[in-house]
Amino acid sequence: MNSKKESDPVYLNIVSRVQRPVEVIYIQRFDFYRPTIMPSPYTRYQEYPPSPFLQPYICCYWSAAPYENQVNEYTYDIIPDGCTDLLYEYDKATGTSSIKYYGIFECPFRITEQYNPDQYTFGIRFFPGSSSYFIHERAKDTAANAMDLNQITSPDIQRLHHYLDHASGVNEMIAACDEVFSQAIKCGKLLRHDSLLTSILYQIVVRRGQYSIEELSHKEVIGQRRMNRLFEERIGLSPKKFSQVIRFQSVLTDWLTKTPADFLAEEYYDQSHMIHDFKKRTGKSPRSLKVSDFYNTSDRLPGKL
Repeated sequence: MNSKKESDPVYLNIVSRVQRPVEVIYIQRFDFYRPTIMPSPYTRYQEYPPSPFLQPYICCYWSAAPYENQVNEYTYDIIPDGCTDLLYEYDKATGTSSIKYYGIFECPFRITEQYNPDQYTFGIRFFPGSSSYFIHERAKDTAANAMDLNQITSPDIQRLHHYLDHASGVNEMIAACDEVFSQAIKCGKLLRHDSLLTSILYQIVVRRGQYSIEELSHKEVIGQRRMNRLFEERIGLSPKKFSQVIRFQSVLTDWLTKTPADFLAEEYYDQSHMIHDFKKRTGKSPRSLKVSDFYNTSDRLPGKL
C-alpha cells in the first residue's frame, strides 16, 4: 500500500470512520473552508455556530431582519458559495411561517422583496453534500430552485418546523436545530458512498478547485461517469461546475483579504478569465465590487431614511 496514502490524515479518517460509529468521528472536510457571501444591505444579518458535532455538516445558522425605516421595495443579489440553505421565515404580525430549501447554484440570482418590519428569517447553511442527511430529494433536482418543505412528509423537517414556530428567540432556534439535526445523523443510516464523496470534496476544496476531473478521477480511483452520478445525487452540480464555484470562492476570499500587490489570482489562466468568472458569479466585474459589499453594516444601507 502506498506509504504516502497511509500517512494522509484524510485517508486515516476514512478508515477510522468505517471502523467506528458515525457519531464518534467524521472527517473535518470543511474546517478550513468558510464561503464568502454577499448579504443583503437592507437586512441585519448575523451568523451563529452549530454544535461541535454538527460543524462538519453545517457551516452556520444565520438570521436576518429588515432595518427600520426601510425603502418600500428593495432588490439584492445572492452569489454562489457551494452551499445550500434551509430558510424558516416568520411573520410576527400574522403569526404565519414557511420553511423552504434552496439548492446549490452556480450563478447569482436576484431577489426583490417588499419591506415588512415584522418579517424574521432564520437559516441553516449546509456544507456541500451534507443536506442529503435531511433533504432526501436528488440534489440535481433542487439545484437553482427553492423547494417548499411544507409539501414534503419528512418527520425531521416537520418536527423542526414545529420547534421553530414555538421558539421564543434565536437561542431556542439554535438549540432546536442542534437537537433535530444531530439526532437525524446519529439515528440515520450512513449515506451511500459518503466516505468517497467526502474525500473528493476535500480534494476539490483543499486544491481551491484546481484539480481537473481527470486528476480527481485518477486520484480517487473512480470513473468519471460514476463521479458525475454521485454529484448529481448529492451535490447538484457536476464536479467541474462545482470546482469552478470553489475556485471563485477561493479567489474572492483572497481578493477581500489581500492587498492589491499580493493578489495574484493564479487559479485563472489570465486576468480576462478572472474578470469573466467574477461577472458570471457576482454580476459585476472585480473593479465594480467593493469590499463593503460583503460586510453588512448599517452605515452602507442604500435608501435608509
